[in-house]
Amino acid sequence: MLNNQAITELTLQDLESLINRIVDEKINQINLDHKIEQTEIVQNIHILPEDIEKSNPFVQFDGIFKDDPLFDEFVEDMAANRRELDAEIAAYESYL
Repeated sequence: MLNNQAITELTLQDLESLINRIVDEKINQINLDHKIEQTEIVQNIHILPEDIEKSNPFVQFDGIFKDDPLFDEFVEDMAANRRELDAEIAAYESYL
């Protein structure tokens, strides 16, 4: 470590070099810290398919209707029914 006397004896070029070295070291440390944080985040969000299947019981039904030709019609009927219910509720609420 440099003391006050050693700093005063440095040339301008030596001081610039020292400052550049310190700045580079700090930048490298920040980059390293950031990289460590990114690694921790990736490790925390990395979920295996087996974990998804264990955590969500509905995953086993994923794609069950993919080959059902009537499923789209069923979904449309449900959506129409929902729109009717929403309209009835809106009419009732405006009546109050």
